[in-house]
Amino acid sequence: MRRPLDYIFLFLKGLCIGATGVLQGVSGGSLALLLGLYEKLIFSVRAIDRDAVRLLKEKQAGDFWKKINGNFLFTVFAGIITGLLTLRVLLGYLFSQHSILLSSFFFSLVIIAALLLLRKIRRWNFLVGVCILAGIGLTYYFTRIPPVNSPDNLLFAAIAGILVGFTFVIPGVSGAFILMFIGKYQYILTSFASPDFGVIVVFILGGIVGLILMVQVIGRLLADYHNLTIALLAGLMMGSLNKIWPWREVYEYSTTLQGKQVPAFDNSILPWRYMELTGKDPQVFYAILMMALGVFIVVLIEKIAARLKTRS
Repeated sequence: MRRPLDYIFLFLKGLCIGATGVLQGVSGGSLALLLGLYEKLIFSVRAIDRDAVRLLKEKQAGDFWKKINGNFLFTVFAGIITGLLTLRVLLGYLFSQHSILLSSFFFSLVIIAALLLLRKIRRWNFLVGVCILAGIGLTYYFTRIPPVNSPDNLLFAAIAGILVGFTFVIPGVSGAFILMFIGKYQYILTSFASPDFGVIVVFILGGIVGLILMVQVIGRLLADYHNLTIALLAGLMMGSLNKIWPWREVYEYSTTLQGKQVPAFDNSILPWRYMELTGKDPQVFYAILMMALGVFIVVLIEKIAARLKTRS
């Protein structure tokens, strides 16, 4: 039986996941792993199956809600939606003004999340190592290749939605990065601002389909191949660090609805190279402090969670 305080923490965790939707290197899956929601979220969404639909048809709403862990899902998704609609704007502003500091903070968070995930591997062997390296290679390569162009139509709006839906389950690749990569960032943002309800509906439906499909896949893999799946997910997160690295050389920009240019394709560089290219202070000392702050916050959250568990 959850206490009101537990639901407050769940909502705040969902808020954090939604708020990071603007960052190209930080996925909702990565934050869910860091905050300890990932596996429970996967299996709760996966419970929305034929039996759940049957319970609804038979007007057994209470049994349906219990089967899908409705209180948990509702609280988390309420936080995610709130974060997307509110804090995401603030975080986007902070990122545009202090990109090195904010990237440094999330860089350390993703490292810690990957290490915490590796702790869940019950037995190490050669295949586990292969899965970690495969995950690192996949996301690292993905963050290195340039974006592609695609037509602005409903078909690609649906494809974009499906791919963004995947990112809520697959750690290491964010929805913002996916939209940039397939050339749909401006198209989708413009459609929401216009608003173009046809594109919005198709995009959201695609996202729901992508989420449900990937939840089924990841849920089955976790159930049947827990160690290997955890190793692959940790590898995906570690490979994504290339995209969150604070110092970057930008090759291509995309223009937002407000007329601001945001990086669409860039590459990691060393701090002194950043200073040579931009003439700006790389803020190495403050970046290290922000990384340390990220580690401190994760350790603090772990201790608070452990203390609350012992009291319950």
